[in-house]
Amino acid sequence: MPEILKSISTKTWLVVTQSCLGGLIFGYATGIIVGARGPIADKFGASIPLQGVIVCSILLGALIGSFAGGFAADRFGRKPLLLFTAITTIAGAIGSGFGPNVATICILRFIHGLGVGSSSSVCPLMVSEMVSDKRKGFYGSFFQISITVGILIANILAYAIEGEWKLMFCLGAIPGGLLLIVWAFIAESPVYLEKHKKNLITSSRENEESTTKGGDCDPTSSSVKKTGFSVIFAKNARKPMLVGILLAVLAQLTGINAFMYFSTTIFLDAGIEGKNAPEIAAIILQVWNVLTTLIAISFVDRLGRRFLLFTGSIVMTVCDLLIALFFVVLHGSAKGWASIVFLFIFVAAFEASIGTLFWFVINEILPEESKSIGAPVINAFQWCFNLILSFFFLVVVEYLGQSTMFWIFGGIGLTTTVLLYFNLPTSLGKTKTSNPINNEVDAKNDSPSPSSNNI
Repeated sequence: MPEILKSISTKTWLVVTQSCLGGLIFGYATGIIVGARGPIADKFGASIPLQGVIVCSILLGALIGSFAGGFAADRFGRKPLLLFTAITTIAGAIGSGFGPNVATICILRFIHGLGVGSSSSVCPLMVSEMVSDKRKGFYGSFFQISITVGILIANILAYAIEGEWKLMFCLGAIPGGLLLIVWAFIAESPVYLEKHKKNLITSSRENEESTTKGGDCDPTSSSVKKTGFSVIFAKNARKPMLVGILLAVLAQLTGINAFMYFSTTIFLDAGIEGKNAPEIAAIILQVWNVLTTLIAISFVDRLGRRFLLFTGSIVMTVCDLLIALFFVVLHGSAKGWASIVFLFIFVAAFEASIGTLFWFVINEILPEESKSIGAPVINAFQWCFNLILSFFFLVVVEYLGQSTMFWIFGGIGLTTTVLLYFNLPTSLGKTKTSNPINNEVDAKNDSPSPSSNNI
């Protein structure tokens, strides 16, 4: 590699750029269905359950991509996974744009989803491993900012080129192409390189010992115990995994993506009518989504992760319960506008807490040896919850009404808030995350402080 290219390969701006492109892939690919779902349903006569399948096809791919991506990143490195993300994004976006029927569209959206899922695993991981400890919170927030920008772009395009679902899908290949360019220049994560080097040394020593002892090998050695999927079940990883899954529940099952994917339906049912009025309202909601995310990043390192997560979960839960109540006791425009006010408050609370923090907090809470497996597993849980919610949301609303859905969101939010109160560590974000160069995770895990025990 030429010297000038080598000098930029580890630059923070390049690492953050790959994270931003990963966020754009995520946001646009999942958000564009808002504008494409209706035209596809009209063209192919898709029923409500079949529309749910169309929406969920990319989410199923993302679920598998995020889960498998963790193992791939741990085994082959972070950079090959970036290449996979770029290729599947380009192929899936363009292919789904030319799908001749619903089945083909779903298959190609599934392929696109593999790239979306892998981006949600590898892009935040590279930021957590390649930027300075002091700025991890700030730079880690750029992935979520890019998701919201991607969703906003998707909503604007859905309005500007209304009905042109093929073009909407094909345009999703652009961030994949840009990521391919970044992949050509960016360096491999030093954390992976160091871990790979240690594994080679360990394997070499074990081979020597095995040869010396006539093939005998101690199955309880640390290298055996701390490899593969089993690392997330180690004693020091159990509580972090529990907290991570709770955060995934908070991120998905309190309603945010249901609001975003089906925002036009929500506004229409809430009483906002007229030509393109629900679509314009959805765009305004996305602008608010981006603005609140930009504001939120200034508080990440000032107020602390725990305070923001806990406060955000309380506000989100209250908003869900109030919106559910409004659909029961209010009618007409009063119901619509009251619901929308608290919908906007919900979005602000989400972006100021779990929306901005999830992607890098799950990497902060895990021990170093389980991070590359544990974080994608937690990520896979949030995609699974996303998939379940997106498939059943329209069905529940269709047969049980919107108020029922919001009561469910509120109940989940209340339960999650209580569990987070007892399990979220007070030391979250106050100690440096570890890497092979600045390895402090052992001291953190061994600390006698109750606030940081086992996490």
